[in-house]
Parts: sequence; structure tokens; C-alpha cells
Amino acid sequence: MSNYKEALIELFKQPSVHNNSFSYIDLLRDKKIIVYGAGGGAVSFFTFVLRRYGLKAQIVLDRKFQSGDFYLDVPSCAPFEYQPTEDEKIDAIVVVTVITKQYQEEIFKCLKSMGFRNIILSSDIYEYHLLHPPTELIERGFDYYLDNKEKILSCLDIFSDNLSSNVFVSVVETHIKKSPTAISISPMEEQYFPRDINLSKGYSRFINCGAYNGDTVLKLNALYGKIDLIVCFEPDSENFGSLSKYLSAKHSEIAQSVMAFPCGVFSHETQLRFSCGDKVNSAISDEGDSVVQCVSLDHVIPGCKPTFIQMDVEGAELEALKGAEALLKENKPDLAICVYHAPNHIWDIPLYLESLCLGYVFYLRNYTSFVAETVLYATVPKE
Repeated sequence: MSNYKEALIELFKQPSVHNNSFSYIDLLRDKKIIVYGAGGGAVSFFTFVLRRYGLKAQIVLDRKFQSGDFYLDVPSCAPFEYQPTEDEKIDAIVVVTVITKQYQEEIFKCLKSMGFRNIILSSDIYEYHLLHPPTELIERGFDYYLDNKEKILSCLDIFSDNLSSNVFVSVVETHIKKSPTAISISPMEEQYFPRDINLSKGYSRFINCGAYNGDTVLKLNALYGKIDLIVCFEPDSENFGSLSKYLSAKHSEIAQSVMAFPCGVFSHETQLRFSCGDKVNSAISDEGDSVVQCVSLDHVIPGCKPTFIQMDVEGAELEALKGAEALLKENKPDLAICVYHAPNHIWDIPLYLESLCLGYVFYLRNYTSFVAETVLYATVPKE
């Protein structure tokens, strides 16, 4: 038995410990909350921690603000403009949402010089990583993982290298223990374009699901120049506006053929409620404030012969793959699929693809050292 499997099996022991794990949420409920940072990490913290658990921030600190500014409806200012009270210095909790490690030391030093005693990273809060929990997990807690034990153990066996197994166990451990576990990290610039994995089909016909503002296309173009085909899907209207503006301006440099759809990707054609999420974290949600059109890749781009499909669709990845089953069977494209939006995706998505019996081999890579930006790569080796 491998050390990784032994580590997994050990995680399923002592359910009473896991069910009663400490949560920072309980601590935050009784404290004034001050947020440092106003980037993507802050949006995630507001979305998945503050709003979900009925908490409020007192102020947001960031160098780009001036006194009198607001960020996500919260008063905001530069850190040097804020004068904390003595009580705030002692009792308030400052949550640093900046995820770039090289800036964190300087930020902590700044906050300590202001007198703050209680400073934590948003990534140290488990709920920050629990983006779209399945209903069964909410209802059953640790028993949900016991119910899925055989799936989890069997999924470990399908990965093709030790780094993948290490990432898999670390992600599962984070969720079962409800405490962030450090994950082996790969360079962020290699996300979707890994140098240590031999992808057999390449990027000449690229399907970009969850295209945001074109950031992945920009990276693709910088690395590989002009390709044959790029197809983008982005349901958020503001993001799609930025995406289409970029594609229109640069299409002759990007690909021979460029297409963009203001749609989500799903298992079938349907209209679903959608939460816009402040540009990032936009997602299909029953509580969404708008409605978006969703489509199946099989039905919208039949015959496009993709060589690479990338998906970062905020929790709809499994449904989107089911809607691309014909394309997968006909073309066996390389895949880069985000598997961190729901705890079960780390095993359910690889197991689904394995069940298609297409000859894929599987790898996992992580680009943050915590659960976010964990990507499953799948490729059919050349004969």
C-alpha cells in the first residue's frame, strides 16, 4: 500500500474530531472585522465568508483607496489614513486577502506597526475554500466523506505521478479536517500550460470555457502565437464585454478563426439563474440575480475538432463535461479542468472521465498552495 493511500485511509478515522473542528467563523462572529486588500481574494472573502455567514466588515484597507471611498459597500481607505482605536488594536481581527506571498510579509509588518495584534490570512479560513458545497455535505458533515470513501480511494489510483497523488491527498485532507493544508505548488505562469506534463494534442484548436476577460487567451497567445481556432464561452455580461472588445481588437493575431459566446456551458441547453459575483466568482446559483443561457458544447460547436478544452466555470465543470461527451469521444482532446469549486470535484470529475474509457491519463497541479486553482489535466498518450 502506498504512503498516499495510507494517509487517505487515516483521514477517515476519528469522525468526532472532524465533526467538531475549530472554525474561524465562530471567532469572527464576535469580533470587528477589518479587511486588507481589494483584489480577487477580497471578492472571494466577501462572497464565500462574509455574505454566506452573515458577517460584516468594518472597513477595507488598500493603498489604492482614499478616505471616503467605498469597496463592495464598505468604507475604505489607505492603511496609513486609518487610525485604529486601542480596542481595535487589541480585539479586532484583520483579514489579509492578498494571496501573493511576496507581499504578505510587508503587509503583516505594516499592520503590526499600526498596533494590530490579531492578523490572519483569508486562506487560513477553511470556509474561504468551500466555494460550492454539495447539499449532502451541508446536511451530513463528515459522514458525507465516509459515504464517498470508496470513490476517493479508487480515484487516487488513476493519477500518473507522485505530485498528482500528493495534491489529491492534500486537497481531500483540507476538506475532511476543515483546515487548510499546504499543497505542493506549481508555477502560476504554467496554469493550463504545464511544462512538466506531456500533453499530446497541443493548443492549435482551443476551447476556453469561463473565458473571463480574455486572460487565458492572452497567455496562450504569448506562449504559442497565432493558432487555428479559439472558441470562448463567458456568461457574465460585463466580463463578456471586456472579452469581446479584446478579441475584436486582436483577433488577427490570436487565431485564424475566433468565436465567442455569451453563454455558460452545461450538460444541455437551458436557462439558469446566475450570480454575477463582482466580475470574478460569477456562477450559476439558485440565488442568482439574473438568468443566463447555458449550452452543451456538443450541440453548439459540433465538428470543430478541438485539440484542447479548458474549463473554469465556477462549479459547473462536471455538467459541462457531460455536455461535451461526443466531442471527447470523437476527438480525445487534451483537457485542463478546474476541480476545486466543490469538494467532490477532486474525485468525481477524474472518475467520470475515466468511466468514458477513452485512454486518458490524469495529472493534478495546484497553483496557490491552498485549494484554489487546482487543475486536472487529462491527455491520451500518443501511440
